[in-house]
Amino acid sequence: MPAAGLPDEAGIIAAAYATRVTELFRAFAEAVAAGEPEREAVVKFRRSLLSARRVYVSAIEATKEPDSP
Repeated sequence: MPAAGLPDEAGIIAAAYATRVTELFRAFAEAVAAGEPEREAVVKFRRSLLSARRVYVSAIEATKEPDSP
């Protein structure tokens, strides 16, 4: 939960991730529809999706308060 008056960074990051996944899916669907070999399109989509997931997890971790020693 964000502090009073501060934006909900985790929510913003989640929304951006959802938008990115939507973009990746559209690109995948368009590549297949345009005649790109499906196997190549799947590999490209999977690689992009895994990258987006890593960035999402890193960004969420960055928003967390550091543990006090």
